[in-house]
Amino acid sequence: MLGNRGDQIMRAMNVMVVASLNRGKQEEFRELLAKHNLKLGTLDQYVRNASFLETVESEAKSATYYDNAFAKCLAAFRAAKVPTFADDSGIELDALNGEPGVQAAHFGKAKPNETQDQANRRAILDALKGKANRKARMRCVLVFMVEGLALKAEGVCEGTISEKETGSAGFGYDSIFLPDGANGRSFAELNQEEKNRFSHRSLAVNNLVQLMHEREVQLVRP
Repeated sequence: MLGNRGDQIMRAMNVMVVASLNRGKQEEFRELLAKHNLKLGTLDQYVRNASFLETVESEAKSATYYDNAFAKCLAAFRAAKVPTFADDSGIELDALNGEPGVQAAHFGKAKPNETQDQANRRAILDALKGKANRKARMRCVLVFMVEGLALKAEGVCEGTISEKETGSAGFGYDSIFLPDGANGRSFAELNQEEKNRFSHRSLAVNNLVQLMHEREVQLVRP
């Protein structure tokens, strides 16, 4: 039985399920949770067909990070019935009055043989051509749910947009975002441990765990 499988995992782990099918995001959250002695569960461990989340994500087009994260978290929590969290993240450029912000995942229009991430980065670099102000920030809003409780946490990483892509690690906007304090290196030039010192997701996870302690939220332990 699928339900028994989920119960066994919960008994064996101090686990939180992430409402995301993005492998890069999953691995990043896995490392961030490990620093707090928490383990990451993926939706397909608890739900027979986790692809429904793709539809939820495509329809999550609210004007706020929180509403989008809440919609994803609620759908996944109802399906998995275990402690679940979701994020909605974006990049905000001062020269574009905070855009693309919550629409960051679809800022660019992909050309043939171009991924959406590549199109997004190209669109940002094109939009900033000739502009002196390249100040930007990455923002992450998390929503966490257990039975009878929902928590919100946020993390913001300040930085600038580079003139061109650098580095090969990471995903999304990592290769054009230079976080403050990283000596001019992009997220894509940092190893995961270095990235976790600066990233918006790292800050959001830290804030969420602090809230969980304050509210005395208990997850299943071995």
